[in-house]
Amino acid sequence: MILDSVHTFGGRGSASRLDAIDPRCRVICALCFALTIAAIGTAPALAAGSVLPLCLLCMDGRSGISGLARMLSSVNKVSVIALVFLPLTYPGNRIFMFFSVEGAYTALLIIWKLNIISVVLLKMVVSMGIAGVNDALAALRFPAKLRMLLLLTTRYVFLLADRMSAMVRAIDLRAPDTRGKKAYRTYACMIGTTLVHSADRAARASLAIECRGGMNGFSQIVIREWTRRDWALCTIFLLNSICLVILSL
Repeated sequence: MILDSVHTFGGRGSASRLDAIDPRCRVICALCFALTIAAIGTAPALAAGSVLPLCLLCMDGRSGISGLARMLSSVNKVSVIALVFLPLTYPGNRIFMFFSVEGAYTALLIIWKLNIISVVLLKMVVSMGIAGVNDALAALRFPAKLRMLLLLTTRYVFLLADRMSAMVRAIDLRAPDTRGKKAYRTYACMIGTTLVHSADRAARASLAIECRGGMNGFSQIVIREWTRRDWALCTIFLLNSICLVILSL
């Protein structure tokens, strides 16, 4: 799951029609949509809110659909927790003494919200890549330290996940029959070694940033001109949010 998300976030896929939109506009629209969907809680409003994500899915045809489907499958692994525990713990009318109908309905609403928010965030924000997100945050006057934290976290989560995957494969090849306490000790040593190497790499990254001029020389941004197309997209998302709030009320 980590590798899928980092690969999708860090590397741009095929060209999209959304590339003509200013990164600031894409971040603002996606955030507005996510907050609206999180606030509403009725099925008719969510059905109306699903129209915009479906339009985003169909915008670029088949390009990127496989990667998006892989990401959504990873996201929905978390939703299994809600689908299992909410029907058992949520108050309300019960079937077979333990299954809550209201809990199952709430779990389905949460999964529905999770998927449509994920589609919009993946198409509007994640598809820009880490450089595009950094440019958008810089243009929106986010602090340089926060942007640096985002860039470095994305970079080193990928490196850490890649190294862990390589070490797990090495253990499986060299000791495929390891079981029980010996296996736990082996994996504990693997994690400890990875953390030591991570601390060393973090120190070298800090020195590299200082040699390049600190935060001032860390990243160069290009602020695009806000166009009518950006205003139009913001208006569409704003009207969509207003309509969803009215429907939920």
